[in-house]
Amino acid sequence: MTTAAAPKTRYEATPAPARLHRHGRLPWPEARALLAGTMCAWSDLDGFHVAPADELPQDAPQATHLWAWDTQRCVRVRVDGREALVAALHPGESSDGEPVTTHIRHGTPWGPDDKQAGPLPEAAHALSFELLELPGPAPATFVRATA
Repeated sequence: MTTAAAPKTRYEATPAPARLHRHGRLPWPEARALLAGTMCAWSDLDGFHVAPADELPQDAPQATHLWAWDTQRCVRVRVDGREALVAALHPGESSDGEPVTTHIRHGTPWGPDDKQAGPLPEAAHALSFELLELPGPAPATFVRATA
């Protein structure tokens, strides 16, 4: 007798190699400049935003985190007043940074009726997101849109 395999949930993680580059604590203008060419997502007092990096506010947003991505990297920004803690994750086998294993899973923005982050723009629901998680004693999550 054989047993049926358990169905995979849509939140099951897939391990994948990546390289982590820690940029460290940067003044907001330097962090903002590092994001050039990326798409960004963040939630502040005005709601949830998805916009190109050149549309980021000149002053640090009233947010805790900002996620950015382009074809080569995912960037995680922890906003801390006028400064930011910044790290970049380069999925695949690049030569820059510390080798790490990420756990990649499907992610979704808040539902249309969820009021945790204010109203979500239509652009947020038009995208499919992936979460790239670094497990361990200091876990961190990077985010990218895939469509």
